[in-house]
Formats: sequence, structure tokens, C-alpha cells
Amino acid sequence: MYRRAHAAPRRPASPVAVRLLALAVCAAVLPARAAVIDYQLVALGGSSYRYLYSVTNDGTLPGAAPITEFDLQFDPLLYDESSLTITSAAPITAGWSELLLSSAPGVPATYDALANGAGIAPGSTVSGFAVDFTWLGGGLPGSQPFDIWDPASNALIAQGTTGTTVAPVPLPSTVWILACGLTGLAGLARRRPAIRRR
Repeated sequence: MYRRAHAAPRRPASPVAVRLLALAVCAAVLPARAAVIDYQLVALGGSSYRYLYSVTNDGTLPGAAPITEFDLQFDPLLYDESSLTITSAAPITAGWSELLLSSAPGVPATYDALANGAGIAPGSTVSGFAVDFTWLGGGLPGSQPFDIWDPASNALIAQGTTGTTVAPVPLPSTVWILACGLTGLAGLARRRPAIRRR
């Protein structure tokens, strides 16, 4: 014989709690950078490597400005400063003035790129920037700090850290599908009456 168990009524989730959860999920999956500089690491043999950079302007710089100057920092404790060599592709060398700035106490060595023309328009990506170096650190070389500058006013307009170039993972859609599935299971569990066997 089956008997229905009596359970205490459940309180529905607060609308405020639901909104906060949705905001947290959106904040976790949406990008918050105005510019993205990705790198691909190429091993050249021994402790010699090449960074190949792609620079993307997502259109959120102040005034929807193009990227006309950026720099990448090389910590002299991790990179042999004397080995830094610009090896960018021909279209980059034709459209950008590139130079290496030496380190100073408390200031890392810097690769600087200044557009000879309009720069990188909002919604555009330019690839082909490259720097060869000798790695002094342990493991493999990784991310670096970068700065985006307004060359007219010499003002810093954005900062970030480079990311690796990898195949895109559809994380946001996966998260939403998982959330919908869990919500559906929770709804089924609420509708299904608890049954106890004797």
C-alpha cells in the first residue's frame, strides 16, 4: 500500500535572489574588456620562443576610438631583454611603427606599436605582430600586461592582460542550457508528489 507523505510547503525563490543569480551568470560569461590582445606561442628551439599577437578592438574604448597605439610589457626577470627582436609580418611593418623600449628600475622592457594610419577600427582585428625572445622563467611563457594609449594626448585609455589564442569554447550557451535543464528538473521535482512505501 502506498501512502502520500506530508511535506512542509516550500517557499518559492525570492524574485530578488533570482535576479541576482541571473546577474552573476551574465557577469561571469560576458567580456568586460575594451580591447583584446591574444597571443600564440611558437617554440623556436631551446628556450627561444615567438609571440604572435592579434589585437581586437571591440568598440568599447571611449568615444568608440580606434586602437592607434599599444604596448606589451616584458619583465626582465622572465625575458632576456637583449634577445627581444621584432619579427612582425610585412603588412604590420608597413602600417605600424614598432620599437622596443629598454627596461629601467621598476619598469619592464616594452614592445610599442604606433599606427602610421587609422589604426584598428572598432569591431576589427589585426594579426601579425610578433616578437622573438629567450625565456628565462620556469615552465612556458604566458600572459603579459598590455596598455592601450591615445597618442594625441598620451593618455592611458585601457589596460589588460594578453590571452592565448585557442579554439573558442561555447561556454555561455553551455551554461544557459545547463541552467535550463536544472530548472526543468527542479520544476519536475516540485510537481512530483513524494510517495512512501510501507
